[in-house]
Amino acid sequence: MWICPKCGRSFKKAEQIHGCKLVDKESFFIKRPPLLKGLFEEIEAIVKTFGRYREEAVAPDVIFFKTKSTFLAVKVKKSHLEIEFFLDHLEDVPPVAKFLQTSKHRVVHIVKVDGEKDIDEQLKKWMKQSYELINKS
Repeated sequence: MWICPKCGRSFKKAEQIHGCKLVDKESFFIKRPPLLKGLFEEIEAIVKTFGRYREEAVAPDVIFFKTKSTFLAVKVKKSHLEIEFFLDHLEDVPPVAKFLQTSKHRVVHIVKVDGEKDIDEQLKKWMKQSYELINKS
C-alpha cells in the first residue's frame, strides 16, 4: 500500500497517478436536486453493511469507496448519479450503461441512478460483489 505524501490518499500501487485535491463530499450536492443526496445516502447505507471501508471525495465530482483499492465510485452529475463498480466478469445487461475491461479479471461497470427504483436488488448484489472482489485480491 502506497500513501501519497502530499494528500494522504492510499493506493495499491506505488506512485499511482492521481489528483491530490480532496474535497468535502457535501460540496458535490450544492446546486443539485435534493434527491441526489438522498440517493447517495441510500448507496452509502448499503455499503456500510459490507464491512470496513473509507471514502475519498475528489474534485470535480467523485466519491470513492475503498478498502485495499476502489471497489465503488459515485459520480455526482447534474441530474443523476453514476455508480461504478468492478466485477470479475462482464454483465452486459440493463441497467449497465457502459463497461470497460480494466485487466484480465476486472471489468468496471457503470450504472445510472436517477431514482430510488434504480437502487434495486441487482445493483446491491453487484456492489457487494465488487467489495468482495477487491478484498480477496
